[in-house]
Amino acid sequence: MRQKAVYANKLLAKKYKEMSKSIINRPEGNFTIWSHLNELLDESLTCVYLTQEDKIIYVNNNLCRMFGYTQQEMLRMHPTEFVHPDDHEKLNQEVRNRLQGEERKAYTLRGKRKDGSLFYYETKSRAFKYRGQPALLGTLVDVTNSVQANQMIQENDLRYQRLIRYLPESIVVHDGQYVLYVNNAGKALFGITEEDIQSLCYIYTLIHPDSLEQSIERVNRVLQTDDPNDFTDVKLITKDRRVIDAEVSSIRIHNFQGHEYVVQSVFRDLTDRKKEEEALIKAEKLSIAGQMAAGIAHEIRNPLTSLKGFSQFLKSKTSNYHEYFDIMLTELDRINAIVQEFMALAKPQANQFKSHDLVDILESVHTLLETQSNLNNVQIVTGVNSDHTRISCDENQLKQVFINIIKNAIEAMPGGGKVVINLHSKQAGVVMIQITDQGVGIPSELLDKLGGPFFTTKSSGTGLGLMICQRIIQAHQGTLSIESELGKGTTVTIELPIHCSNT
Repeated sequence: MRQKAVYANKLLAKKYKEMSKSIINRPEGNFTIWSHLNELLDESLTCVYLTQEDKIIYVNNNLCRMFGYTQQEMLRMHPTEFVHPDDHEKLNQEVRNRLQGEERKAYTLRGKRKDGSLFYYETKSRAFKYRGQPALLGTLVDVTNSVQANQMIQENDLRYQRLIRYLPESIVVHDGQYVLYVNNAGKALFGITEEDIQSLCYIYTLIHPDSLEQSIERVNRVLQTDDPNDFTDVKLITKDRRVIDAEVSSIRIHNFQGHEYVVQSVFRDLTDRKKEEEALIKAEKLSIAGQMAAGIAHEIRNPLTSLKGFSQFLKSKTSNYHEYFDIMLTELDRINAIVQEFMALAKPQANQFKSHDLVDILESVHTLLETQSNLNNVQIVTGVNSDHTRISCDENQLKQVFINIIKNAIEAMPGGGKVVINLHSKQAGVVMIQITDQGVGIPSELLDKLGGPFFTTKSSGTGLGLMICQRIIQAHQGTLSIESELGKGTTVTIELPIHCSNT
């Protein structure tokens, strides 16, 4: 029975199409055909109408049932009476477009039934001449369920966006190619704006080339299942071309902005975590170096004292080989200096925090190093651009830091040059000291290793001096950082709080 009904409907539609073509193709209309077509249309499940000069000429039974009127009632009414007032202008414009011969697709309006209830319908019409005058023959379909479903999807999209907008984690929603939505944290992470998203931002422009192949593979895999993938490391590129170390996890979600499937990716910036890990590794290195230094210093110091004493004694007892004894004593002094560095690194520092003027401390260091700087043809210049130069500190320890750094700067300029010391306020409660030389510089790949135990760029260094400086600055609750460029020089920046507790 069902197959027979489907077959009958197809025959009905075919006859309707053939008869309507006959009417449209004959300027004055064929009324014999029209009378047969009228009977055919009244039995049709399709809603059909014929309008001319703002009048309804014909409506079939199914259209009458849709609006709740009789055929006689609808023929006496104006077409706009079946449309929501807010859609009148849209209806009039669409009718004008078709009568002018423009080919238009179906459009949607809000219909108004006899009982006042509203619904959505989609209509499609075509212009032709009926009794010598322009007319419109069209069909109408109830699409309320479809429109409401779309509205529900849009509302769900908005609720989802409001839900994740202010989450602290960076979330990007994309279709595997283009970005569809980014929450506030994501915009801040990538440095993008809403305009960037609206201009179809390609998702893989945010991924570093080193991570591109892996990212494409993971996205393709997550689009095949509803299971999330695990967090994995990824390199990102921001709008201003900065590279960020991050981790990402993605999951497939359904029905978002008209897409059947999309991917929600959560990005976590690992920059701070990696800094903390590096700080922890440095602290462990310092601890290991301190323990090792204590043992080495204890084992070396006593025999070293004996060696130096007997060398001096033997030198005084003979008139020969004095040059060899001098070399031995010089080398023993160098060993003793290394042991002193070990001792400084190993033993706890008894901090004596008092109020001191940094300008006075720097002038004292300048005086101590003046002879060495003159011998190396190096000029030391100090500039003060701060009203707050007094801080709570251990004067002797800070002197040790400045002496170490300025000596390194002098030794980095074997042909002479200038060491510039600038002291200025960075922000409230913090003072900054920058020591800049014009030396050979340090390769960028070695900068991160500076401050590690036994790592040095000098042929005769131990690498312990900078470790001691870092420990002293940390004890003052400050920071020490180094910037350098080969052939141009090095800048050491120290930031210290004006008030520092003795902890």
